[in-house]
Amino acid sequence: MLIILISTNILVEAQERQSEHVYYGYVPPSTDVNNPNAPSDQPDEARRVDEMTNGQLIDYYVPSGSAILDIVGYEDDTTVEIIDIYANWRIASVVMNKFEKKHFFIPFGTFFKVVASKRVGIFLSGGASIYEPDGREEPPGGTSTFYPSVTGGFRGREFIFVAAPGTHPFAYSKDRIGYNFYLMALQETDWALVDSVERWSQNGHLSQRGTRQMILQSRTFYRAYAETHGGGGYDTVFRLTTTGDVMVLCCGGIGDFMAVPAVTGGYVGRVFYASAALTFGGMGRTVAFIIMPLEACEVTVYDGALNTIAKHIFTASDVENRNYWFHTLGEGRFDFIVESTGDICFMVGKTEGAADINFLGDDITFIGARPNQEIRFYAPTMAVIFAPEDLTVSIDGGAPIRMAKDEFRLLESGAHSIKADKHIIVEVLAAGSGWYNWGSYLIEPLDIDATFEIPNGFFEKEREHTTYYYIVAAVVVIIATAVFMLRRRRAFRV
Repeated sequence: MLIILISTNILVEAQERQSEHVYYGYVPPSTDVNNPNAPSDQPDEARRVDEMTNGQLIDYYVPSGSAILDIVGYEDDTTVEIIDIYANWRIASVVMNKFEKKHFFIPFGTFFKVVASKRVGIFLSGGASIYEPDGREEPPGGTSTFYPSVTGGFRGREFIFVAAPGTHPFAYSKDRIGYNFYLMALQETDWALVDSVERWSQNGHLSQRGTRQMILQSRTFYRAYAETHGGGGYDTVFRLTTTGDVMVLCCGGIGDFMAVPAVTGGYVGRVFYASAALTFGGMGRTVAFIIMPLEACEVTVYDGALNTIAKHIFTASDVENRNYWFHTLGEGRFDFIVESTGDICFMVGKTEGAADINFLGDDITFIGARPNQEIRFYAPTMAVIFAPEDLTVSIDGGAPIRMAKDEFRLLESGAHSIKADKHIIVEVLAAGSGWYNWGSYLIEPLDIDATFEIPNGFFEKEREHTTYYYIVAAVVVIIATAVFMLRRRRAFRV
């Protein structure tokens, strides 16, 4: 149901060109970034954040009532502007180079856009526990988000990114770590990962559908731990290159929520690949997924080895009534591969407080649609629709509505359907227990437009080694029997 309409006319000195890249976001009212190890008599120290930059430890203070916006450059000489689209003023302007990262503080409640002359990576995060340094505090920190590729979309062979926070490596049990580098191979691939100062690197090989998990250094409260950390890297920026197509995400340990991009690109498709990890058990905590159909279809959810986890059939009536499939899986680590006979949208999350769809999060995620493409999603708390250009949009099957460029609309919780004649971007908010740890990479129309083919052999299940052993043994027996019979026949003739 539509509850708020806000129209703005943003005047900026430089007129936006078609070649510019525009990203939208909203900062939910939240708790302040907090260092639980700060001295009680020094309250400002609770908002001090340390990070590794160019191999050096630096620190700064996050203002109360603000979230952190990280921007990393993909190319040299990239002009970036951050604009408050409600207050109609420029928050910041900067020129960035490749691998360079800048951070900005965005006040809670801000509706904003980032306008860049070239493509950039943008990560928005906040909350008292988002960089919780130990893993034993409640609630533990971290988020889940896919990392965008350099060329657009969330599938590719080059990624330059700021590592989003998973459960921190100081978590006292390795089983409880939420990995902030989760590499998923869509094709057989060699891979190489290096920090931007080239002092740390890792490489390896993955078979198709293989995964590689790792903890990468991201900002945290290093000084509270004698300036040490348990993750790789000497800078917050990393570069991954591969020989085959991959997808990369941060897989947090609890209370996360994200829309999953399709393997074929965009957020509508028939094949999806994602991971989830519930590493801290507790009341009402479970891994869950939501599937919303855009046409009648049968959906099968597999694990990474293509063993069936669950199946569901959607009817034409389900599509008409915007019905969805909410499925819980309990605690554990899960790799999801989803195959559908019709178009669907797929979301993954974890509940906290109750194993109920409205207790997903707390977290934010982004989803978008191409011109004249319908998307569906579930908003546990609310959602914000952004218009990157003048457009006409239909919300939940209602009459078309005109939206001017930079307009935004707020939607209540529940299942929603959006279709516009131009690109549309939606931020979905989920808050099961308060805004303590949340974050996501922002998206632009190029991330929605990128299209790919289903990788050859992606659904071919590897035979177990024992099967090959049985086959080889059977062949050996057959050959031995044949030789024995042949020798007997020759002996009889003699």
